[in-house]
Amino acid sequence: MLMKINEMNRLPVITWRWLKVNELNLSELNIPEIKKYDKRILKTSSHGNIVIKHEVEVSDFDQSEEKVTEYGVSEEVLKIAKEYSNTGISIYAPKDEVYKEPIRIEYIMDEDNFAVLDNNIIVAQENSDITVVIEYKTEGEVQAFHNGITKIYAKKGSKVNLIKVQSMNDKSHHFDSNVGFISYGAEINYISVELGGKVSVTNYVNDLQEDTSKSDLKSIYLVDKDRIVDLSYKMNHIGRWTNSNIETRGVLKDNGKKTFRGTLDFKKGSSSSKGSEEDISLLLDPTVKSYAIPLLLCDEDDVQGAHAASAGKVDSDKLFYLMSRGFSEKEAKLLIVQGSFKHIIDEVPVEDIRKQIEEKIQGRLINE
Repeated sequence: MLMKINEMNRLPVITWRWLKVNELNLSELNIPEIKKYDKRILKTSSHGNIVIKHEVEVSDFDQSEEKVTEYGVSEEVLKIAKEYSNTGISIYAPKDEVYKEPIRIEYIMDEDNFAVLDNNIIVAQENSDITVVIEYKTEGEVQAFHNGITKIYAKKGSKVNLIKVQSMNDKSHHFDSNVGFISYGAEINYISVELGGKVSVTNYVNDLQEDTSKSDLKSIYLVDKDRIVDLSYKMNHIGRWTNSNIETRGVLKDNGKKTFRGTLDFKKGSSSSKGSEEDISLLLDPTVKSYAIPLLLCDEDDVQGAHAASAGKVDSDKLFYLMSRGFSEKEAKLLIVQGSFKHIIDEVPVEDIRKQIEEKIQGRLINE
């Protein structure tokens, strides 16, 4: 089914109309027939007292909190993900449960399972601590379609670490909507790795609802060929003394296009809160397009917000130094990219995934 999808990752305040980057519009999107997804998705067999179910149960607090928060790639994309969901998982961490081993989930798309529409819920009860790793992959030359929703509820004093790694092939479409509700003293930490897809559109929204809540979001992206990567990150500061951070680093080459929309929104009553955001892009070719739109919204006086964005070529002095030590130009550029990404990749808590990310980056920058 061919569809036209408009106003994806739309800015909350329309300020960039003349550059046409307020939102992403796709003139033609092929949505395949949605069939049941029959692959095993849970890769870990032991998870302590964590309760895991292979279906999503919508709770009362889920419905009530959803009414007051706008999130998702777009209303239309969210509707498709909800109505035609064919897989998903529910993860519940009981009160005071601290489980340091990562819970691994893997969605693989192939000729028999070419569409994944996953609805995932993570609930961390009071003072619990969990880490969840979700991978999106393709096998073969399938023209895959992913459209997912992940909701996180971090209750008082809890901590949730969510790592998402997307490495789909360059024929595929990836749409990913994430929303977090963060209670008193709780925190949600994200790592987002975008390495594939013909079109990759991701959306993260966090409500720092109560005092001293925190959220940290780090992401890396690699955009080559004619890929489109569209990122939208938003931190809603609602409680007092809340703290958020957005750090995005990427590299672009060939005819790739990337758009970053980051928003820090200090609501009335969020006094003594702090937020920061930055997007740093390394441009390897003059033909790439890189847009960075950091946005600060403020209805409160006593807050601190900082934003930064930079895009530029590889430092010629660094490149010359490395090449004078025997590295080829491609190898030297790879080392510079790895240096930019390393501190984020090192936070991925699974060794084989870290290795896969590094190999993917190396293959795309050197072994073309």
